[in-house]
Amino acid sequence: MEPTITLEQANQKVEEYSKKAREALPAEARYSLFASEQRGDCTDPSDNGPKNRVLASRTYRVEGLAKDKIPAYFAALRTWWQNHNFRVLDNNPPNEYLWVENNADSFRMTLEANPQGGLFLTSTSPCVWPNGTPTPRLTAPRRIGWLDRDEGGTP
Repeated sequence: MEPTITLEQANQKVEEYSKKAREALPAEARYSLFASEQRGDCTDPSDNGPKNRVLASRTYRVEGLAKDKIPAYFAALRTWWQNHNFRVLDNNPPNEYLWVENNADSFRMTLEANPQGGLFLTSTSPCVWPNGTPTPRLTAPRRIGWLDRDEGGTP
């Protein structure tokens, strides 16, 4: 139940990481927004965290690059990420999927290639509280009346 950055800050950082990672790819690459979650449901079971948190995510289609150079693009992004405090979480299969996480703030990024030569760059925030602070827990009101009585009628 610790405070986090706000959802607005998470969205800004997702965009920032997406733009910065592009430094590793050739200048002729073009990017088109493929998918976007500005307030996605945070259902990450691995963090065992509380409900009501959200996340930000963007996926960009990377176009205008040669299909036969896909392994070089993966190598370039891998190097860029490792030089910018990211660690590799998964790289299987190589040159088709590379998933990394930032060591400082837990933002994650992915580069994926499909069999047709399409490339997709995704950036995702960790789970955050919409306003940066945990949602206050509501306490259940005390039941009164006949619901509080046992079957013998005793309160």
